[in-house]
Amino acid sequence: MTTILAFAILCASTLLVLGNLRMVAHDTRVALVEAVGRLRRSGNPGAKLSFAALWVMIFALSFLL
Repeated sequence: MTTILAFAILCASTLLVLGNLRMVAHDTRVALVEAVGRLRRSGNPGAKLSFAALWVMIFALSFLL
């Protein structure tokens, strides 16, 4: 029963994302442009990029291991 419910939720969320793919892509682009703009205006982009890379590596390793 739990597997069927999880699969139904997965399918429903996939259909919602695919149905609004253009808006999802637009919002993602806007968020990335704003983040890059804030990064350029900040005083120390290297430290912030290193911190972001650290978190990406942590999440990637947690999914791979």
